[in-house]
Amino acid sequence: MLFFKKPQPARRELLKIDGRMLEVKVRLNPRARRMIVKVNPATGEISVTAPSRRGVAHALDFARGETAWISGQLAKAPGPLALAPGARLPLRGEMHEIRAAARGPAPVWCADNIIWVRGREAHVARRVLDFLKREARATFETRALTHAAKLGVAPSRITVRDTASRWGSCSSTRSLSFSWRLILAPDFVLDYVVAHEIAHLKEMNHSPRFWAHVRTMVPDLDAPQDWLKAHGRELQRYGVKV
Repeated sequence: MLFFKKPQPARRELLKIDGRMLEVKVRLNPRARRMIVKVNPATGEISVTAPSRRGVAHALDFARGETAWISGQLAKAPGPLALAPGARLPLRGEMHEIRAAARGPAPVWCADNIIWVRGREAHVARRVLDFLKREARATFETRALTHAAKLGVAPSRITVRDTASRWGSCSSTRSLSFSWRLILAPDFVLDYVVAHEIAHLKEMNHSPRFWAHVRTMVPDLDAPQDWLKAHGRELQRYGVKV
């Protein structure tokens, strides 16, 4: 499985920052060594992680002591971006603009770095999201079958989800699942994640043998791994309801 930051079940609290009442997610993580306040650099989501249930009770008080830092982080966070006309978002790593169309060959289509959408503005977000998920599914299936053929394996199923804790996963039943948001990333990043999960059909671990299988499909591991570390969080801001 390829993870990017696994969240814990959270309760929601309100915290006043710069005159505004903002939502704070309070999480319990027994593996945490201390109380931690974080601001998601893409969405501006504020969270407090406590190492114990006793700490959870005091988490909001802890966050109050960090309001100056939180305010500074919020000022730098781009915030969530709705899939509405005029919005710009990456598709396969290249920026595209969403525009409304009176007529066209499909409900949604892409041409010259523009995502055209027919219909009422109230339906734009859903239609663009459906379009992105279809593109993601088709790409995942194509790349997965190509890589699987190299290793002589076959997934039992391929699904597309909007996961908050992992880019991809492989179950014991050989079912592969991927985050649709990978269609926003450059192709070499998506291809790496698919290869990573296909390799799990051979090795359900991250042993040297596992990584050897991944390299037979994607020789350069550094570039996609570095990209995900630097930009993976940014993909979470698109399609969020605001």
